Amino acid sequence: MNKQMQKMSQDMTKMTERITMMNQQMAKMMQQAKNEQTRNQYQMMNSMGEQMGFMVRNMENAAEHCNQMLQDKQMMQNREMKRDMEQVWQNLNTMMGQLNETVEKMEGITKSINKGQPMQQGKNNN
Repeated sequence: MNKQMQKMSQDMTKMTERITMMNQQMAKMMQQAKNEQTRNQYQMMNSMGEQMGFMVRNMENAAEHCNQMLQDKQMMQNREMKRDMEQVWQNLNTMMGQLNETVEKMEGITKSINKGQPMQQGKNNN
C-alpha cells in the first residue's frame, strides 16, 4: 500500500504540473488571440483548468488524510474500518484516473483551439 500511496502522490504532482503548464499556455494564447471567440474559448479552458487544479490539490489533501488513517495501527485493528478505508483509497485511485483522462481531453481541446478549430458553442465535442 505504501508504494501505491507514493505513486499516487507522484501522479498528483505530475498532474498539477501539467495543469499549471496548460493554464500558463492558455493565458498566453488568450493574450495573443486574434478574435473574441477564440479568446473566450481560451478563457473558458483556463477557468476550467484552474478548477481542475483545485480538485487535484483537494484530492492530494484527501489522499494524505486517508494515508494517515491507514497508518494508524489502532484504527486498522478494526477489520471493518480497515476494509472501508482501503475502499476509500481505491475510490481515490479511481477518481485520480478519471481526473487524468479529463486533463488529457482538455489538452486535446487546447490543441484543437491552437490549430484554429474552435469549439462550436452549444455543441458537445466528445
